[in-house]
Amino acid sequence: MQPVRKTLNGAIDKIVDYYLKNYKKMVFIPIAFIIVFAASIGYYYHMHGELVNEDITLAGGISLSINTNISISPSFLASNLSTALNTPVSISVLHSQFSNAITGYTLTAGSSVNATRLTNAAATVFGIKLTAANSNVDYVSAQIAQGSLYDSIILLGVAFVLVAVVSLFYFRNPSQAFSNVLSIVCDIINVVGVLDLLGISFSTASIAGILMIMGYSADRNIILATNILKRSEASMKYRLVHTIKTSLTMDAAAFITFMVLFFGTTNATIQQIAIILIFGVIFDDFTVWILNGSIQLSGIGYKEEEVPKPEQTRAV
Repeated sequence: MQPVRKTLNGAIDKIVDYYLKNYKKMVFIPIAFIIVFAASIGYYYHMHGELVNEDITLAGGISLSINTNISISPSFLASNLSTALNTPVSISVLHSQFSNAITGYTLTAGSSVNATRLTNAAATVFGIKLTAANSNVDYVSAQIAQGSLYDSIILLGVAFVLVAVVSLFYFRNPSQAFSNVLSIVCDIINVVGVLDLLGISFSTASIAGILMIMGYSADRNIILATNILKRSEASMKYRLVHTIKTSLTMDAAAFITFMVLFFGTTNATIQQIAIILIFGVIFDDFTVWILNGSIQLSGIGYKEEEVPKPEQTRAV
């Protein structure tokens, strides 16, 4: 274990050394990501007239609940139903409260599909007759869905304002507060761009995932900015080495948790949140460390320091 830890510490030292020498050049990496994914959002809007692929919770549609203990692969169901109806269909598997036994499925499709078509297609795939006793149809009106979307946008706006206010209050510097908010905005652009490229639906659950990523990113941005702006012990490299170790620990714990969430459940809502969080954690490293970190270092006019003494960079 000790050799592994020593190797990891050495690698982190080299990464921080390279970063401090080239932080102004490296800022083009997150900028390239932003340009690519912002362009993908713009292209999706040009082709579809909306920024994201809104699912039933945002665009309105129909939901069919089926009570059955038949075990069928959700991906198989989604593929066959989507082909039969010529529109995307999402699947959620229902389980009993105290066991993993299947109790049914929830099928959701857009407003272009009516109840009869969805019911007939489902009956064919499941090979059973669907009646009022073993199935139920629910509708989400477009007006209600749009109301949810507007409420979510307002909620996101409030969250951004709060992050900006906290950053401004703590750092007393508008440019530093702005860079923290900019980093979070770029995270969201990157995540939404990936969803558009992969054709993944965006729902109210996705907005919950966005809010979680905002909190995660805000925490890491403030930790980084604090070590750059507020602390003065030892050298900049010493402070950043310890910061990146904390950051990598957070990343590893978060990434494993979100992967378990995504692959460990068949619930569509949880999977939608998990996929947002997975992409968010990946992109957050670029926006926090390279984008925001470079802005913070440039703001204080950082220049490469003398190499610190060995005891200053030794792991604690």
